Amino acid sequence: MHISDGILSSEVVIATSVIGVAMVAYSLKNLKTENIALIAAMGAIFFIASFIHIPLGPTSIHLILTGVIGILIGPLAFLSILIALLFQAILLGYGGLTSLGANLIIMALPSYLTYLFVKRGYLNFMNIKIKYFMIGFIPVLLSTLLLALVLAISKDEYLYASYTLILANAPAMFIEGLITIFLINYLKKSIPNLLDGVKL
Repeated sequence: MHISDGILSSEVVIATSVIGVAMVAYSLKNLKTENIALIAAMGAIFFIASFIHIPLGPTSIHLILTGVIGILIGPLAFLSILIALLFQAILLGYGGLTSLGANLIIMALPSYLTYLFVKRGYLNFMNIKIKYFMIGFIPVLLSTLLLALVLAISKDEYLYASYTLILANAPAMFIEGLITIFLINYLKKSIPNLLDGVKL
């Protein structure tokens, strides 16, 4: 899901960078000293999850775990994921520096929105296992749609590719949802106080 340098038009790079700066500023406004270790841990989880590639036909998909990150740190996800994306771009060549704002919007905004959905009880009408599944499914779906939108806005020739991205990432949504069920159940048994903020 990472967009590399040179893919986006200059207008989209500028616009997404400005939005990305605003999101990180919002994150810094909510930063407290006691959250720094958790932000670092979530950044590390995002960084490492990207290495877990699951073969799927001629290609492969990878985890992002932004649903779990969102419910654990809420608006701080912008800062945590920014740091992980920055290291991925510099050290591994995943994504790029000019596309950092776009990648931050694509990965971190769905994470924060999922946090809001859960915190405000929008998913409470669901069976508990389906609710946990959706916490993993929703951010990948939103990230895929945002990725397709950013590409479609950037250049006309990416319009067809943006449609195929939605189909290609559909398996990742289901896999991420299933893994999220296990992760939330594990957190509830081992360190339940981490979920107090969203009342899970």
